[in-house]
Order: sequence, then C-alpha cells, then structure tokens
Amino acid sequence: MSKSVYTFIEHIRMLFICSFRKKYMRYKLAFIDRVTNLPISSKKIIINSPWLMAGIFCLSFNAMADTVEKKDDSDQVEQLIVTARHVKESAKDIPFTVNIVDDKKLVDRRETTLEKALNDTVGVQVISNMGAAKSIRMRGVGSVLPMSGDDSSVSINVDGMPQSRSNTTLNLLDVQRVEVLKGPQGTLFGRNSEAGAINVISKKPTSYFESTFRTELGQDHQILTEGVISGPLTEQLSGRFAVRYDEADSILENVNDHKPVSILRNKIARGSLLWEASELTSISFITELEDAMGMDDMYVMRPYGHHPKINIPNSSDKNDKNIYRFNFKVEHQLDNSVLSSITSYSYSKNDNRAPIYEGKLYNHLIGISPPSNWSFLTKENLFNQEFRISSKPDASIFWVAGVNYYTNNRHRNTYDVIDVFYPTNPLNADIKRKFETDNVGLFGEITYPLTEKLKLTTGIRQSYEKKNYRAKWSANAIYTDNAPGMPTLAFDKQKITDHYTTGRLGLNYLLNDNATLYGLYSRGYKTGGFNDEGTDFATLGYSDQAYKSAYVNTYEIGLKTENNTVGLNTALFYNDTKREHLMAYNPATFVSVVENYDIRSYGVELDGFWKAPGNLDFTGGIGYTNAKIVGTPSQSLAHVKKHNQVPDTSHWNANLTILHSIPLNLASGISLETQITDRYIGSRKADVQNNFGLKAYNKLDARVAVKTENAEFYVWGDNLLNKSYDIWGYYIPAMYPDGPDATIGSPGRGRTIGVGFIYNY
Repeated sequence: MSKSVYTFIEHIRMLFICSFRKKYMRYKLAFIDRVTNLPISSKKIIINSPWLMAGIFCLSFNAMADTVEKKDDSDQVEQLIVTARHVKESAKDIPFTVNIVDDKKLVDRRETTLEKALNDTVGVQVISNMGAAKSIRMRGVGSVLPMSGDDSSVSINVDGMPQSRSNTTLNLLDVQRVEVLKGPQGTLFGRNSEAGAINVISKKPTSYFESTFRTELGQDHQILTEGVISGPLTEQLSGRFAVRYDEADSILENVNDHKPVSILRNKIARGSLLWEASELTSISFITELEDAMGMDDMYVMRPYGHHPKINIPNSSDKNDKNIYRFNFKVEHQLDNSVLSSITSYSYSKNDNRAPIYEGKLYNHLIGISPPSNWSFLTKENLFNQEFRISSKPDASIFWVAGVNYYTNNRHRNTYDVIDVFYPTNPLNADIKRKFETDNVGLFGEITYPLTEKLKLTTGIRQSYEKKNYRAKWSANAIYTDNAPGMPTLAFDKQKITDHYTTGRLGLNYLLNDNATLYGLYSRGYKTGGFNDEGTDFATLGYSDQAYKSAYVNTYEIGLKTENNTVGLNTALFYNDTKREHLMAYNPATFVSVVENYDIRSYGVELDGFWKAPGNLDFTGGIGYTNAKIVGTPSQSLAHVKKHNQVPDTSHWNANLTILHSIPLNLASGISLETQITDRYIGSRKADVQNNFGLKAYNKLDARVAVKTENAEFYVWGDNLLNKSYDIWGYYIPAMYPDGPDATIGSPGRGRTIGVGFIYNY
C-alpha cells in the first residue's frame, strides 16, 4: 500500500450510520479529516444481495494485499492455538473448519450464552422449536425436530465433558474460548457428533493473583453481576472461583395481568483447582452449579405485533433447570507422549409446567380457551470416562489414541395433566419413562508428513452402543371417565444395540508459511432411539416405533491463510445424510410421528479478519447452504414431500463486526473503543412440510466503551433497529372442516439499551 494512501487512512475516522429499509441493508460512511474536521466524502452503499456483501468482504482483504506482502519477514506470525483434536496445535494445521470465539469477543459482544456466541459463526443454527430443549445444526446437518433428550447431532463438550441436550443450558461463564468444529467429529468425540462438535474451554487457575468484577443494567429489567478470583493457594496448588447472576423480563406479556409472563433468572458458580504435582504431572478438579429459572418456552400466535402478548392463567407456567457437574482430569508427561485421564459426572433436573391451550390461539381456532395443564419432570445422570495417549504439541507427527466409556440414565415423567377439551388425549395420564444408554468407543488419529509440505490425516473410531427403554402409562380420571372399555394401564419395554464405525481421511498441503490447502472426507453417525412423547403402546396396544440411526458422508475442501494482519478461510462442503431424524407433531391430535429422511446439503463459507490501519479491526463471515430433503418414506404420515427445504436453514447468513479504538487525551492510558456488529439471517422455511416461511432479518448491536488499564465503562445496545424477527415457527392446521388455521412461533427480543462496568485487578 502506498504511503499516501496509508497516510490518508491514518488521518480519517469512520462513522457508520446504519439504516435498514424493507429488506435492504444500507450503510452511510462519512469520512472526516482529523486536521480540518471537514467531511472528505459521503456516499451511500446499498447492499441488497449477499453476493454483493461477499464481494465487499473479499475486496477488503484484497485491498490489504500490499500491506501483507511488505510486512517484515522477520516478524513471527502469531499462531492461533486450539485443542480441537485433544492436542495443542495451530488451527491452520487442522484439515477441517475450526471457528474460534475467544474470551475478548465473548466479553465485548456480551455473549453470555453459547447460543449468542454461535451467532458469530456462519453455517450454524441453534434450533428452539415448539419450546423444546435447544439443539444445534451445522451446514444443514442435524435432526429436523429432535425426538428425545438424547437426539443431538452436535456434541457439546465443556472442559472435555460431554453434555446432552437435557443437561445443558448453553450458559457461558469465565470461558477462555469456544471452538466450533464443523463436519463429522465422531472420530475423536464419538456419539452424537455427526454434524460437528463444540469445545468450551473454561479459564484455568493461575499461579498469580487476578480478579474480575462485572455488572450490567439494561432495559427489560436486565441485570448481570459477575465475579472471578484466581490465584495460588500453595506453591503447587492454585484455585479459581467464578460466579454470575443474571435476570431479564420475558419478552412476552400476559394479557391477564399486563406483566411479563416470567422472569428469566440464571445462577451459575464454578470452582476449579489445579495441582502441579510435579514437573510432569498435573491434576485438575472442576465443579459447577447452575440454576436456570423461568426459561421462556411459550409459543405465540403470529403475527406477534410490536409487543407480543399471550393469554394464560397467571403463574400457570414454570420451566426451571438445576445442573451439577464434576470434572477430574489427570495429565502426565512421558518422554515422547502425554497420558490423560478425564472423569466426569453430571446431574440435571428440569421441572416444566404450562397450559396446553394458549388463549389467543385457541380463541382464534375454536372460539374458546379450554382450561388445561401438563407438567414434565426430567432427571438425568451422566458419567463419562476417557483414557488417551497423544503426541506432544511440538511433535513432527501428530497422533492420538484412546478409549471412552459413556453412560446416561434419564427419567422423564408426565404428570398433573388436565385436558377436558380433548378428554381422550393419551397424555391425560401419569407417564413414567426411563432411558438408559451405554457406549464404549476405541479411537485413534494420526497426521503423517508425506513430504515437507504434504501431510496425510487418517482417523477411525469403533463404537458399541446399547439403549434400554421402559415406560408405564396410567390413565387419569378424565381419560377413564371418557374412554369406557379402553385400557387404563399399559407398559412398554424395548432395547437397541448398535455397532458402528466413524472416521476421516484428509490431506493438508502447505502453500507457504501462512497458507494451507486441505481436503477431507469424513463419516458421521448417530444412533437410533426412542421418542420422548410416544403413546402408541397405551392407545394402540403395541410398542412405540423406535427411530432409526442416521449417518452422513461429508466432503470438504478449503483454504486457510493468516498472518498478524489479515486472515481468510474458505470452505466448500457437501453432506449426504441418510435416515435423518424427524418428529412431526400434530397439535390437533397430540400424535407425534417418528420418521427418517434423506437430506443433502452443500455450500460455501468464507470468514476472516483484517487488522486495518487507523486502529480498525474487521471480523466477519458469509455462508451459503442449500439443504433439501431428497428421500422420504414411501408413505409419509407427516406428508413431507421430496425436495422440500430443510426448515430453519437459510440459504444465506452473514455477520460483520467493526471495532475501532482511539486513545483519548483526557489522561494517559484512557481509550475509547467502539464496536458495531451486524448479523444477517436469510429467509427460511418454518417447518418440514414447508407450509410457510420466515422472513430474513438483520440484527444490529453496538457497544461503546471507555477503557483504562484496569477498568472499563460501556454503553451497549442490542437490536438497535428494533427489528421484529422469528426464532422459530410452526403451522397449526384447522381444528374442524373449513375452520381457521394459524401459525405460531417465538419472537426475538426488540431493542434494548443498557450500561456496564468491568474492573480487572
């Protein structure tokens, strides 16, 4: 880059004034000369196509090519180190896509949950459909509507401990980084990782004293208070303790008392100890407690209006979750390898109560709002043990091998059901279900240098899994009085055993010190299981149908390039998924249909960063995913057609964050930091039948902070354009011939503004 252009950039500051009209995204950039304080130029840029956004994103990196080339070769490039394969290594050496969200991004973007953090990653969707526990889909791969608390396609691992859909809240506390591993990860992470895996790495105890205090206040009664303290306890033992409390009003207002339908509260605490027993051996212990209260899972009839309202009896809903986690890790250094043992246990309890019929919806559908209730209590015990041996981080040949044992016992009870409108509803009963899962896996992976620049990666895992299911159905008085001659007691007992192989084969080619080209084939697998809501054994007299296993063959080629100024990663992918899981639910009959579908998805992703002159940082990505159902059962009870789009998967999604920092002349060490983040989600189909679609939207967030060496005061704003958007949607058919139908969903939160303060010692 020429000296004159560099001087020009150094002497301007950019003010980004964003306005969005209809479906267009508009940016107005005003360039101000710092010497004359006069505008140099002003131009509106209209971005109405993702292709144009991608072009601008690519050109921003191309514009910096001269700067990259002229950088002093003696400067050592800072390596992005991850543990995506259980060994510390550079992200560019891994033959698949790994996206990183570090601790600074998590704090600066106020990402206190994994769901928020994943918004910064293209090609990832967090699905929260029909109020069920959240699930994650990557690149169009994953359950269309999960059938059970064990039906997950993306494994979540916190400090090496696997999490199920039932025993996670997606909250993040005192986290060092989040690693998003795309593509099947069954080789090293085993079960339920056919689409990918997510590693959450918490901050470790330090050998020096440090502490952090953070607090926030915002609209909708948003409150957050967080504290962390870490330091040595003895010469060899150090500890760390982190705690957070946050709350916010539900975005839904109850028309009966004109108050929020619930208050969302989270209490989280984590304590960790690190014992450096010797120069070669370290032992860590982590315990974590979570209480999540008032979790919002109610549906609303669409369209929502500017202030979404629902009609349910006061205090008739409840959704609380308690989680306890314990993690024990031992690591020992050998001459040429590392031995590791990770032992983990967790217990969770989820108590949920809600009306069956929401007033506004059923007044629309049938003209009345019947009194109703159903309650669910889920308890889960999870134990995991893994032994592994691996190469050392700096070894010329990467390798890892190990054995893993996983067991899960989950109880799900349905109770206190009151449905007088549909008295023969099979859920008018006390239902007790028990799900047991045992899994053993042997795995290994190696990356071997074929030449100085070409490396071969191959990995394999052999797994054995057994699932047991038992259920007891006992009709209540409402059902018994209205279904004479029908059974009032029923039992179900089933078992599944499965053996399967997962693995991958790939090549890495080092183009130069900063760029790597790779290609990878990988196979993912997800076992079958049993429906959480099945009632055929009670009403039809035969066992509920188990859903089949699913598997995927994935092909990916990509390019990773990075130095200290600019980084750009591209990936092309193709996924061929067989027998993916679907649960289609009919609210009119309360019957859940279990079916398996073949899905094909392909696309391209582009993400990167640019540390521009003038204290400007650009980070972002753009992705295209085309995911369709290409195979259906010969007689689909859910009436799903071939070539339907996979729901909740938009063709286009993108994000862009602009960070600007400037020193203030008020005093030494004080700076002003401004951050603007825009996220775009394209239009997508709401349900598997493709009955209707959800509109595209932009979500604009900002944060302005005054920073000193140890303290930070900031003002934040979420959804500054106050855009109304759908988190999910579902179609409700007419309840009688020629009657009205409806669509329901859950709206995103509107514009909120607040302040915050951070102090580090």
